[in-house]
Amino acid sequence: MHAFFMRHGEATTQAESDMARQLTLDGREDVVETIARCQQELTIVDDIWASPYVRAQQTAQLVSERIHKPVITQDFLTPTDNPDKILAALRNAEKTILIVSHQPLLGTLVDRLAGLETGRHRMGTSAIACIETDAMMYGCGDLLWLHQPE
Repeated sequence: MHAFFMRHGEATTQAESDMARQLTLDGREDVVETIARCQQELTIVDDIWASPYVRAQQTAQLVSERIHKPVITQDFLTPTDNPDKILAALRNAEKTILIVSHQPLLGTLVDRLAGLETGRHRMGTSAIACIETDAMMYGCGDLLWLHQPE
């Protein structure tokens, strides 16, 4: 099975709250560029799960428009959430999921799934990673690729 992990695009620094920060024009362009680079690999995605934060929702919508998959908002995908909860949800999903969320959550999750040292992979804005695994458990996956925007 596969799981995909994408960090939201570049966001504004000014907003009424962190949750309300929106994508910049460059952020939107980077998301579109990154998805175009791996669109073929994303044909196996069943659903897109997104953080409730505005920048993640906007990123997920851009992805959805290109791969034609539904966006499902998940409250457990905020920057400081517990990766164990996400892992359990992925295990129960029995689908191929693309998660759109934040650092440090995504980098930690990718590293743990692939059995790598935590902090090894920093996912820049608009970065996307693919993990392949037979069992959705820490240390059981292989990091197939990690695309950063050019």
